[in-house]
Amino acid sequence: MTPSVAAVVPRRIAWVEGPDAPALLHGLLTADIAALPVGGATRSLVLTTQGHLVAQMAVARDADHAFTLLLDPYPAADGVAVIAAHHVSEDALVLGPEDARVLVATDDLIPLLSGAGDLQVPGLIPGTVEVLADDPAQLATDHGIALSPDAALEALRVACGAAATGIDTGQRTLVQEALLDASVSFDKGCYLGQETVARLHYRGHANRRLARIALDGPAAPGDPVTAADGAVPVGEVTSVAEVPGTGWMALAMVRHEVPDGTSVGVGGTQGRLLPPA
Repeated sequence: MTPSVAAVVPRRIAWVEGPDAPALLHGLLTADIAALPVGGATRSLVLTTQGHLVAQMAVARDADHAFTLLLDPYPAADGVAVIAAHHVSEDALVLGPEDARVLVATDDLIPLLSGAGDLQVPGLIPGTVEVLADDPAQLATDHGIALSPDAALEALRVACGAAATGIDTGQRTLVQEALLDASVSFDKGCYLGQETVARLHYRGHANRRLARIALDGPAAPGDPVTAADGAVPVGEVTSVAEVPGTGWMALAMVRHEVPDGTSVGVGGTQGRLLPPA
């Protein structure tokens, strides 16, 4: 059983409001914004016109024509800037981004957080919720939740294989490479970058994927991932964490043809590719 984790992390916050706000966001973001009910929230992405990942976000529908966006912090790119750049004649206001902080908590803590904070949305890490508040650390204390060590949330993220934008991804990373298909509606109409995403989904596969690697010892971001003989590079480490009860794990962008279960060299240690969490 995964232990409870709660931590305070930075985010960017923005708002899109006005009669054309639903159409603007529905036509740009990967999620089905038109189907999102008032009071609901969903994970989504903003992409370039070529289908490269710019930012991940949670989108909350505050009213029929009003939305709050919680986006990645630096080093992720500014996803709001992409939305604003494509906002031409719509009757909508794009406000922000501003810096914000949220309490990230595993789902088992949700009963303690009922009604807490200014906003609750699905987290970047599967199985977590993010709660917006002026003082998220005090909010945790007020609801009987002890904050975890700083490394605990990163360990959970790595163990889950959840990509951090700007850390595990680059300027040309595709949705399928980062394993972010769940943030895409494949039933809605066009959105920014839709042609590339749909082509890979229906007709092929990405040349790389973000893989979890169980390690025999510590490694570091930037370490090469090589085939068992150490001669052929097949990827590069992007994140590393020591996962309680499991040991050292890494995330790495590796070539598609390297199957799960493959033994690899990782920097000065050895590892094994794991299936998606």
